[in-house]
Amino acid sequence: MEELTITKLDGTKQTVSEINGAYLLDVIDSGPQPATTYEQIAGSDGNIDNGTAFGTRIITAKFYMDAKDYIDYTLAQRETWQALFDHDPYYITWSRMPGIRFLVHIKPFEFASISQMSGTFDIEFEAFKGFGESVGRTDEDPIDMDSEMWQMVGQGFVLDEDLVYTDIHGSSLKIFNAGDITIDPRKHDLTISIQGIGTPILKNLTTGDSFIYKKTLDSGDTLTIDGVYPLLNGAHCGRDTNHGLVTLLPGWNKIQLTGLSNPVSSFGFRFLYK
Repeated sequence: MEELTITKLDGTKQTVSEINGAYLLDVIDSGPQPATTYEQIAGSDGNIDNGTAFGTRIITAKFYMDAKDYIDYTLAQRETWQALFDHDPYYITWSRMPGIRFLVHIKPFEFASISQMSGTFDIEFEAFKGFGESVGRTDEDPIDMDSEMWQMVGQGFVLDEDLVYTDIHGSSLKIFNAGDITIDPRKHDLTISIQGIGTPILKNLTTGDSFIYKKTLDSGDTLTIDGVYPLLNGAHCGRDTNHGLVTLLPGWNKIQLTGLSNPVSSFGFRFLYK
């Protein structure tokens, strides 16, 4: 049977089956909603393409509710409202794609009564980011197909190589982005940590991106690139860098970390899916 799980921002979870008498019939994902903007120049033919972004997508969940009597049905309605309506957004996943979650707000809905004891209701969730993300995070949840954080099929994994993202020793790295969207720290969650002795230069040879720290790391120092913010042992140090950023394309990214002796690095992010 299909199951839908709600995960609040504080990590608490609830499945629809926990609501008395509620049964999930189907989940319909409307898919990516591309929105392209154009600019028109007076006196010129056509338009200038200003690019495409993904707008809010609608995920519809269809439910059936069956109760013992009219009072039980009324109580089940209230339990449904309490479970689903919230001031804050929350994540939803469902059993067909358990490794991918969507951050959503819920739209108003009504119950359609079949009898005094049963009815149906359709819920539209607004996935306002326009894309889904992996439930697991690479620096917190090791890639393990037996883990509930990941799914064997449909998440873009290569199964013939070990995927390692933490405590990587050496200067030549391969980082795999299993999603189908480029990880860009200006827009997405990406944390890179570097340790070693020397002046580090981090390059993605696949994209040409580079990040340079102009001072020297000592033993025990940790350089972290948290999104767009470089931190040395937790303190901002952007003035001591080239202000560069490193993105990760879908698939394999060939990474080079030079200028350090005994380099150790970690890459923390969630895979993103159209």
